[in-house]
Amino acid sequence: MMSSNRRDYGSAAEWLAALRQDDAWLYQLQRLQDSTESDFNIHHDDAMRRIGNGETYEFWDIYQHKVEPVVAEVWQIAELSLIKLKIQTIGMLSIEWLEQHGGKNKVVPERLKTDEAKELLADLVDAGMLTENWQPNGLSGTERALVAKAVSDRLVVNEVWQLFGQLWGEKPETLRAYYNKAMEQKKSLKYLDKLKNILG
Repeated sequence: MMSSNRRDYGSAAEWLAALRQDDAWLYQLQRLQDSTESDFNIHHDDAMRRIGNGETYEFWDIYQHKVEPVVAEVWQIAELSLIKLKIQTIGMLSIEWLEQHGGKNKVVPERLKTDEAKELLADLVDAGMLTENWQPNGLSGTERALVAKAVSDRLVVNEVWQLFGQLWGEKPETLRAYYNKAMEQKKSLKYLDKLKNILG
């Protein structure tokens, strides 16, 4: 069992390395490895619940789901107990595992399996914006929101934020907020023109 005292660790990286060998994470990892395609949404929802809505989630979103820099940031928050950070980090590691190993097992919504959707995906993959599994390829929050909205408009999807939020491991309200922010930025006009040219 890991120590809950920060002074027992030389750095956030040392603590994270210890967590990756801890029984709590290894047990969760085994659950993920034993899961089936139909379990994806359950594991995803559980992981999001563990991460929560505070500073950890905000940094996790800023760093585009990269665990190491998030832990390095929140390690400095003295009020955040290591027990709580452990739970949150297991959530982040779970999402990381699902994104890295669950590509072919991700549940792609039926609305994104149509021929028209596949054509849009192919264009976005060629443009380097998305991967072949509908995942963002190095896009910022506002760019992700603009891509989601553009695709949804083309496919006449009403629940755009719920659809892509679940697919990308983000809260629907976060994606919507990114879209609202994008609409206030002049640089978004250029990105929208770029999307229009890509999607036709």
